Amino acid sequence: MSTFSLILRQTADSLRRSGISGRILIGLSGGADSVALLRILHALRAQEGTDISAVHVNHGLRDAADREEIFCESLCAALNVPFIVKHVHVASRGSIEEAAREARYHAFHEAMNALGAGTLALAHHADDQAETLLLHLFYGAGADGLGGMAEYRENVWRPFLSQRRETLKEALLELGQSWCEDESNADTAFTRNYLRANVLPAIENRFPQAVLSAARAAEILREENSFIAGQCSLWLKANASNGKWPFILAAPLEKEHVALQRRILRCFAARQGIQLAFSHVEALRQLLAAPAGAVCNLPDGWHALRTNERLHFLNPDTSDPRQQYAAEQLTVSRKKQGMGDGRLTQAIPCALFASAVLRTRLPGDWIIPFGMEGRMKLKNFMIDRKIDRPFRADWPLLCIGGEVLWVIGVGVSEHLRINESDRAVYVTFSGALPDDISYDG
Repeated sequence: MSTFSLILRQTADSLRRSGISGRILIGLSGGADSVALLRILHALRAQEGTDISAVHVNHGLRDAADREEIFCESLCAALNVPFIVKHVHVASRGSIEEAAREARYHAFHEAMNALGAGTLALAHHADDQAETLLLHLFYGAGADGLGGMAEYRENVWRPFLSQRRETLKEALLELGQSWCEDESNADTAFTRNYLRANVLPAIENRFPQAVLSAARAAEILREENSFIAGQCSLWLKANASNGKWPFILAAPLEKEHVALQRRILRCFAARQGIQLAFSHVEALRQLLAAPAGAVCNLPDGWHALRTNERLHFLNPDTSDPRQQYAAEQLTVSRKKQGMGDGRLTQAIPCALFASAVLRTRLPGDWIIPFGMEGRMKLKNFMIDRKIDRPFRADWPLLCIGGEVLWVIGVGVSEHLRINESDRAVYVTFSGALPDDISYDG
């Protein structure tokens, strides 16, 4: 079997394994890897009816850029493959490699939308995977980074991750198909080029199967990482909330293995839009052992607060309005239920309930705690009942004027004491409390 035929068969297997259907957009640079991908998927179009298009991104960074654009356009025309080109501007600040990548992927997704493509096919191969693994290893990445690139993830398909670069070139030579050589690949000032030119050849000189072994290791790590991510998600659904005031229950987290602790914290932070460095994760783990009131700083102005029961992630954006509660969240029954369940259902004298409103805290609020005679500032009552500081401004209250009759879910006023002769209604709160576990992710 020819090299091209073998790659074609393996790519067809990858297509079925990934469950891809609909139009596929090929990222076509003009280099050997992407040209091989175009020719393979073109053959699959004839073999299996695969619907393909191609996009070329012209970064305008090299003298050869226009020549490569013309090459890609001519090749697609010869193969009768729909083709578009996207010209992008690459920011000059920071890493040119990273800026070019961001511009390229933005252009890819624009092209997908324009062509109605559901999948982006890229020609990353085993050598690229080995380079990625080494880069992430040297940057101190965990399993997320060391897992490298996935065969299929978030509508991006990489069917060549088990193929060597030279094997792809061999397949093109069998077809008599030319490609463009990117002269910037020889510039070892770029980190990937340095690894490609200097590090990987030295490793392969001692370990000839190093690239394929690294690609296999990345696949193993990726699968194990996927399992851990699933366990992390299940844990968070049972022990965290990512609502207005995101928090994690501290005691269950303290009991977990350090590896799962780190993953849970990274995953939870990412759900809030925070990317944690290793030092931030370790600071959060140290916060678990700290006393209530301890804080640590996180990226982008966020910080974490340790309370008796929780690890809160506090948003620097304090412009969120108060939580609003509607009267419809209170249901009323005259069926006798004693004093209520002590949490979400409460017996209330009819005369008081007629004048009561459901709201959140206001300055000057006070309560006469059940069983006591003197009034207490609501703030002090909340502290005494261990309502965490982030929750207090949004806690649902049933009030008459500045007097709090019911801190829902926590406690009631002495004025709600019911005698046998009192006419009462039984009020049930159906909304969510700020400390409820509610995790979507």
